[in-house]
Amino acid sequence: MPESSSHKGAGNKDDQPRRNLPSWMTSKINEGNSGKKKKSDNHIPPQVTKEVKESGGSCSGDATKNDATDFSKFLDGVVFVLSGFVNPERSNLRIQATDLGATFRPDWNPDCTLLVCAFANTPKFKQVQSDNGTIVSKEWISECHEKRKLVPIEPYLMHAGKPWRRQQKPKHESRVVDDKDSAARNVQKQVERTQWKAVQSEITAQRRDLDNVQRKFSPSQIKAMAKDDLIQTVSWLESQEEKPEADKIKEIAAEGVITCIQDAIESLQQNLGLNKVAEQWGIAPTVVRELVVIEKSMNASVSKEEIMEIAIKCKKIYESEFKRMDLSPDKAKKIESEGSDSDETIEMTEEEIDQACRSLPEYDV
Repeated sequence: MPESSSHKGAGNKDDQPRRNLPSWMTSKINEGNSGKKKKSDNHIPPQVTKEVKESGGSCSGDATKNDATDFSKFLDGVVFVLSGFVNPERSNLRIQATDLGATFRPDWNPDCTLLVCAFANTPKFKQVQSDNGTIVSKEWISECHEKRKLVPIEPYLMHAGKPWRRQQKPKHESRVVDDKDSAARNVQKQVERTQWKAVQSEITAQRRDLDNVQRKFSPSQIKAMAKDDLIQTVSWLESQEEKPEADKIKEIAAEGVITCIQDAIESLQQNLGLNKVAEQWGIAPTVVRELVVIEKSMNASVSKEEIMEIAIKCKKIYESEFKRMDLSPDKAKKIESEGSDSDETIEMTEEEIDQACRSLPEYDV
C-alpha cells in the first residue's frame, strides 16, 4: 500500500488532480498577466495616443471594429498629400490610398487632413506640423492595403495633430437631418401651394370685379345715364327759386353735367379723389356717384388710372349724346318757324270741318 501511494505521487504532474486556488490568488495571477499585456501594448507614448484619440483616429481597440468595413471606405474622409517619395513608389502609395477611399491632393492646403511623409524635419514636414496637421509614415498605408483592414495608426504617427479624417455624421443623425429637411420642404410646399391658391383666388375676384365695372360703364349704359342725368338735372333746376328760362334750361342742365364730370377728371389727375367733387355739386351725375362708390371701396381690381379712363370715356359719350339731342334754344325756334305762321291760320266753321273730315278716306260718320 505504501508503494502504491508513493508511485502515484511520483507520476506526471498533469495526471495529478488540480486543486482549486483561493479567489484571492486567482485575482493576483490575473492582475499580473493583464499587467504584462498592457505593458506590451504601451509602446506608444501616452501623449501621442491621447492626441490621436482626441483627433478622431482609431486606436487598437477600434481596429477590430473596422475589420468588417468595406475596403474602399477605410480612408473615407481622408484628404492626403505625399512628400519625399519618387516614382514608382509615389504612384503605388497614391493608388493604395485611393483604393482605400482617400482623396489625393498634390500639395498641402486647408482642405487636407493627412500628410504621408518619407522623412521627418523636411520643409513640408515642418509646414504641416506648424499647421497642426497629422503626419504618418508610408507603412501605415501599405499595412492597411496589404491586410485589407484599418490597422491602428498610432505606431506609424510622425506627428499627431488635427483629425486625420473629416468628421462624419452617424447614419442615424443623417437620417434625422434628412427627415427634418424633408418635413421642412413639405411645409414650404404647402405654404407655397396655399399662397398660390390665395393669389389665384384674388386674381379671379379682381377679374370678376373689373368685368362688373366694365359692364356697368358700357357705352349703352353710359348713354342711358346721360339721358337720366339730363332729366334729373332739369328737374332739380326747375325746383330752385332762381331758375333759368324755360327754353334754355335743358342746355344749362347739359352744360352742368359735363362740367361736373370734367371737375371729377381734374380731381383724379391731381390725386384729390372724387368725394370732394360730389359734395361741392348740388346734384352730381350718376357716373360721378358710381365712381365715388368704387373709389371708397378701395377695390384693388380698379386702379385710379382706370377710374380716370372711365370718367374720360363717360364725358365723351355724354357730350356726343347731348349733341345728338341738340338742346340749343335757337334750334327750337328754327323748328317752330319752319312749321306754320300764327298770322296765316285758317279759321273754319263746323260745317267746313265736318266736310273736310268726310273727305278723308277712313272717315266714317
